[in-house]
Amino acid sequence: MEATKEASEKAPSLKYQGRKTSRAGSEQRRRAILEAALRIVVREGVRGVRHRAVAKEADVPLSATTYYFKDISDLITDTFTLFVEVGVEKYRFFWSESEETLVGALRQLRDMSEKRPVIIAGILDLVVEYLRTQLLEHRDYLLAEQAFRLECLRNDNLKAIASKHSEYLHADLRKMFSEAGSKAPDVDSALMTELIFAAEYQGLMKPVGEFDEASIRGFIGRGLQHMLHGVFEEPIRQ
Repeated sequence: MEATKEASEKAPSLKYQGRKTSRAGSEQRRRAILEAALRIVVREGVRGVRHRAVAKEADVPLSATTYYFKDISDLITDTFTLFVEVGVEKYRFFWSESEETLVGALRQLRDMSEKRPVIIAGILDLVVEYLRTQLLEHRDYLLAEQAFRLECLRNDNLKAIASKHSEYLHADLRKMFSEAGSKAPDVDSALMTELIFAAEYQGLMKPVGEFDEASIRGFIGRGLQHMLHGVFEEPIRQ
């Protein structure tokens, strides 16, 4: 959709730190190493990423990992960069399918206050379905996301990428809230993102394959009621 395309064009670009490649075969091997590192992050967390462990996971010689990534910091940084690229594609696919519906619902929320419960219920259904897909079909991605968010507190090299990751996620939501007439689209997009992050964490604490819809729906529904109640009001002066 046009709004998604515009947000994508304005999103910050990502830059890899490791050795640049010019041949297709070399690029495929570098990508395979990063994908192997990402699988280790899912299983063991970022601290499990070591040259020897990644080489074994990728089924390449140890010299290959040290050739493309001079130190473990570059390897971890580029693994996070790959994670962000892959994640944005999945995130944007959802919004490209749902953006028009969400913008329309938010506009009705502003203009038809008497139908607010019905409209919020419709938005809730979309968000819950998104969370169901993420938790049941993209659980590994969410686990990696949690691992990288924690590592960002310790690793300054990851903070710039984390900032870009947040900007990618906020771009579409900010555009959506702005088009719907929000008085503070930056704040609203941040609140919505954090609400989703919290629900994902809650869902990850459940056994694999289990989706506690009642709990998720109650949590998100309560959050939406509070958040959307003030979306179109003037922000409080600080």
